Amino acid sequence: MTAALSAAVEGASVLVLESEDLVGGTSAISGGAIWVPAHNMSYKALGTTDSLEEGRIYMMGQGRDEVLDPAIVDAFLDNAPEVARFVETRTGLSWLPVAWPDYTSDIRGASNFRALFPAPYSPEGLGRYADLVQPPKKSGMARNPLPLWIMNAVEGVWLGGYALIGALLEGSIDRGVQVRTEARATRLIREGDAVRRVEIATPTGPVTVRAERGVILASGGFEGSDRLTEKHLGKAFSTQVSLRGHTGDALSMIEEVGADTVGLDQAWWMPGIHVPGDELGGTPISRLVQGERALPHTIMVNSAGERFGNEAASYNDLGAVMREVDPDTGEMPNATAWMIFDEYYHRHYSFLSTLPGGTYPDVVQSAPTLEALAKKCGIDPEGLVRTVREYNPEAAKGRDPWFGRGTTTFERFFGDHNPFLGALSWNAWAPATAEKTRTAFASAVGPVAGQVLRRIAKAKNPESVRRLLVRPLAMLMKPALKNPASGALGPVDTPPYFAVKVEASAIGTIGGPRTDAESRVVDTTGTPIPGLFAAGNVGGATTHGFYGGAGGTIVLGVVFGHIAGRVAATDRPATTPAAAEAAAQPAGAGRRA
Repeated sequence: MTAALSAAVEGASVLVLESEDLVGGTSAISGGAIWVPAHNMSYKALGTTDSLEEGRIYMMGQGRDEVLDPAIVDAFLDNAPEVARFVETRTGLSWLPVAWPDYTSDIRGASNFRALFPAPYSPEGLGRYADLVQPPKKSGMARNPLPLWIMNAVEGVWLGGYALIGALLEGSIDRGVQVRTEARATRLIREGDAVRRVEIATPTGPVTVRAERGVILASGGFEGSDRLTEKHLGKAFSTQVSLRGHTGDALSMIEEVGADTVGLDQAWWMPGIHVPGDELGGTPISRLVQGERALPHTIMVNSAGERFGNEAASYNDLGAVMREVDPDTGEMPNATAWMIFDEYYHRHYSFLSTLPGGTYPDVVQSAPTLEALAKKCGIDPEGLVRTVREYNPEAAKGRDPWFGRGTTTFERFFGDHNPFLGALSWNAWAPATAEKTRTAFASAVGPVAGQVLRRIAKAKNPESVRRLLVRPLAMLMKPALKNPASGALGPVDTPPYFAVKVEASAIGTIGGPRTDAESRVVDTTGTPIPGLFAAGNVGGATTHGFYGGAGGTIVLGVVFGHIAGRVAATDRPATTPAAAEAAAQPAGAGRRA
């Protein structure tokens, strides 16, 4: 959508081909954040500063300076703040900077304030196109410094990825972009050296569309294809956390035009829990496992009953450990794991949309002893008992000598902490009552708040939105940056005990055609293929799997999509007679897409 908008702003005629019946993909059901170093939005209200150089130090740390293409990193850093402003200028969306630690928060250059979340967005400007956007699914996160409890009750405005895609679609439609759904691209066709046509599958047979100024691949990853995940990632995913449609069509198309590939063995990893009956768009979809595992009184183990990683680490880091292959057996021993927790956890935290102390869905197993729980789940009983026996005394002291859980700002951010009232907080002494009270309050004020926010959103004044909302959000969220290690660690020692199966999955794969700093697809010699661009999860692993922070995946699509759209629209195509004729026509005068 950003590529389409950018090309249209530059005067190109643009056609978006979407293989599914709705637009937005997994971005639409996500938080919709983008990760932008040196965004320079509301720094005074946040009490922070940042620079592109700090962002560069962070991105190039831990040996990545030997792996990443510096030209691509510079293109990202130099363009990201500009693109964030471009989206605000050209759509009805405003960005809200919040306190949210970078995922590798303990290295040089890291920041706590690079995440930009979409502010509430009014979909009125979309008109009939509002039904074209993939609706979100509710978050079931146990604890989140972002006040999702009231945000989910707000009516009349769109939030998160729903807002992001809606705003980009509105901006694109306003500039004449055509969007065709259920139009699956199957083949790229060259004219001479340049890619100038796209073949689309239709119920009546293939149809060819001419693309005078170029084709931009922005089709997402291949995590939904068992064949491709088996081939490139070693094993298919047993559970899916992304939407249908991510089947890797672009990989087969680029083979025919000689594109180089990169990063096919990489993904944005995510642990998932599948609750039977959970579906989106008619297909099963699993729940993300994020803040729930960072709370105390829980651990994750494999079938041997052993911990295998830092449960409070970012989902990308922990998910990567879950997909690691044992060199001796060739198996992935942690791909299916179990989240183990006790009655303290059950009484104090919401989990899988169940209030503290409530009745869990059948996917959660329970037993009076760890041994009995292990037998129910197929876990080695001796291994589980030994792991918990060793873990508990250290966790009670707020320490994890094995994996260092709770030692970084990010790991503590989602922990259990009540900075305003401490032990007097309702969260501490009456968690179920606190949750019910918040829910009742949110239900009461949600409709009214939605009406107010809709009026503010319709004004399309980002600075006014930030003046109203950034400081209150900072007051709520910044205290979580100082959570103690004890908020992420606690013994698993209060029966009965509970377990739920957690399986390795991915919110997207990141391998595909190799691209340069201008989003142009290159061949095996490094030479750009005229007329072919790529961005996002299909765009050739621009950061090689380094997940900077919240929004670190979507921002790559937004930034490099913007670059692709701009370059495709402004570069003159190859001097074939048809191309020369099209280039000579003014924008909007019948120029082909």
